[in-house]
Amino acid sequence: MSEKEVFDKLINIFNIVINRSVDVSKINIDSKIVEDLGVNSIGLIYLAVAVEEEFDVDMSKASLESFKTIKDVINYING
Repeated sequence: MSEKEVFDKLINIFNIVINRSVDVSKINIDSKIVEDLGVNSIGLIYLAVAVEEEFDVDMSKASLESFKTIKDVINYING
């Protein structure tokens, strides 16, 4: 799957997971998940579950704290 396709699907996931005060239209590939998007530890868990379901990947071996940017998540998904 292309980086753009993964990114677009992740935006849909972030629409559900992130704080409503963040403008999803301003998210880019270098956006920091915690600092820029305000995703907390519970949000990271929701994100991991949603990524597993959407992309059929196993997130159980991933360290969620290692995902600093959207690009990190895309790289993990595309393995």
